Amino acid sequence: MLEFFNIPHTFEKRIFDKNNVEKSVELPNILPTFEKFSVDIGVCPEVLNQWRKEYPKFSDTYKKCLALQKDMLNDLALRGYYNATYTAFAAKNLTDMCKESSTNSNNDIRDAYLKAMSELTNDKMGK
Repeated sequence: MLEFFNIPHTFEKRIFDKNNVEKSVELPNILPTFEKFSVDIGVCPEVLNQWRKEYPKFSDTYKKCLALQKDMLNDLALRGYYNATYTAFAAKNLTDMCKESSTNSNNDIRDAYLKAMSELTNDKMGK
């Protein structure tokens, strides 16, 4: 499972531009998810949750994979590869980030984070 989640965040691809000049571009890898992993090993995601309850070593590895997933999401979002709105949705639903809070300070932090990601995304897209 660690091998599935511990992948490079980006990869290089050789392409030809409109003038037929070959160049290298950096592209993001697909974010690994537990849904994809479960399908790859032939089980449904609920089985992974059951294994987490039954096997402490599996639970520990699962937590490490969550950390790898969160790191990749943060890295690629901050480098502008992901749409800010989708990133906020993914961060809230896939990680422990951006949980709703009733305190203004947490909302202010979340708003600043989303604004920064939006600006980075717009810069990356040339807007």
